[in-house]
Amino acid sequence: MAEDYSNYIKDPSERTISTGIDCRIISHETGLYLRGIVGLDGWTDFAVALKSYADCKPSPSGTTINAVYLMLMGYALEDLAKCIIACKAYTPGITDVTPFEEKLREFKFKRRDGQERKIGTHNLNDLYSAKDIGFEISDKELEHLKAISIYTQWKGRYPVPLEISHVTSSGPSFEDLSATSESVYDRAMAEINRLQSSRS
Repeated sequence: MAEDYSNYIKDPSERTISTGIDCRIISHETGLYLRGIVGLDGWTDFAVALKSYADCKPSPSGTTINAVYLMLMGYALEDLAKCIIACKAYTPGITDVTPFEEKLREFKFKRRDGQERKIGTHNLNDLYSAKDIGFEISDKELEHLKAISIYTQWKGRYPVPLEISHVTSSGPSFEDLSATSESVYDRAMAEINRLQSSRS
């Protein structure tokens, strides 16, 4: 698939970003700002929008509303982790974004335990175990992220699992999962801000 450069802007003053994050990577071949898979603001735009919708949940909340909230927060966390991993994988040695996007489909990252995972995973515990995620995640938080992943895969979308093997016994409370999702979201955004500052 050919890269569509129509959304790229040569002059950063021409574009306002609602996220407050103004981090663009310049293509070494075209000199244009990249919004796609390696541009931080494309990923964060989605993450911020997802969190905004998640934060609009009605009160009082119920089981279904809580499940949808965790699904949306899980999607936001997934985008932020992939943003950080993809951004750190992009180097000046890569001269054009299109081959990089094709390469990234099969891109593997190393977890802290040395195991490799594809960036296409939807398992938050794998993504936030990435060696280069940029901040500490506790074992308890990883367990919570694993539970939140269940909401992105089925529990926030369907009343029953797609496979019987996906049925889980009781897990962490909604309050614990919500607190972890907020905390990890804030630290991931801080890491993205740090990456933005280091590239300015």
